[in-house]
Amino acid sequence: MPNVSRRTVLSSLGLLTGTAMGVAGDPMQLESLPAAIASTSGWAYSPLDAREVGDRAYRIYPEGGCMYAVVGSVVGMLADRFGSPYDGFPIAMMRFGEGGVGGYGSLCGVVNGACALIGLFHSERPKEERAAMISDLAGWYESSVLPMFEPSEPQWADQAVACVSGSVLCHISTTRWCRESGCPIDSLDRKERCRRLAADGAMKVTQMLNHESQRSEILAVRQTNGSSCMECHGPDDMSNARVKMDCAACHDLSDGHP
Repeated sequence: MPNVSRRTVLSSLGLLTGTAMGVAGDPMQLESLPAAIASTSGWAYSPLDAREVGDRAYRIYPEGGCMYAVVGSVVGMLADRFGSPYDGFPIAMMRFGEGGVGGYGSLCGVVNGACALIGLFHSERPKEERAAMISDLAGWYESSVLPMFEPSEPQWADQAVACVSGSVLCHISTTRWCRESGCPIDSLDRKERCRRLAADGAMKVTQMLNHESQRSEILAVRQTNGSSCMECHGPDDMSNARVKMDCAACHDLSDGHP
């Protein structure tokens, strides 16, 4: 493997010359960029139209599933607008998140993809700020009636039953939806639901990134059931758990449990 210096890498991104690539490859001075989107990592964010992102996520979902659609819609729109480095992002790798990571039923690809975008564009922000954004995103997914997105031209089903997932886990989220809708897991109705859910997630994270780009304060973190559980199971008492998600999604609490 050739020995590539840090200086060479930074120069290729225009960070030593004080430039960044703009529309159609035209250079523009970093000083002229809003402070919120200037980034020494090379991966800067510029506000996008959330509905356009949602439409794109819905459209590209069949190419690679939920995580692919969420990340691909945001990065793809930035690539259309600015070119490099966004047009070189390896979107195809995000296909691994489908079905809760390769069909394993764990973290939903919608949440996984949205959190990846937060990490990509806020890699230099304090850990606590990224964690606050992720907590808000995950809390929204757990507690909201979804999907809300309505495509202009539905592809696999005319309607998609909306319900509260109660969990960021794909297994629980889809199973609860199947019970609410009466549709089997392998039906086109369920696939339409997840396709619309990916559009919802892409729109939500876009709205959050837009908010952050305006240098506003961090979005308030939602209070979850997991937060109350940590009052006893956290480091100041039993110290046997580390969680923010809704514990009741997996655990049946015995009578008399706080």
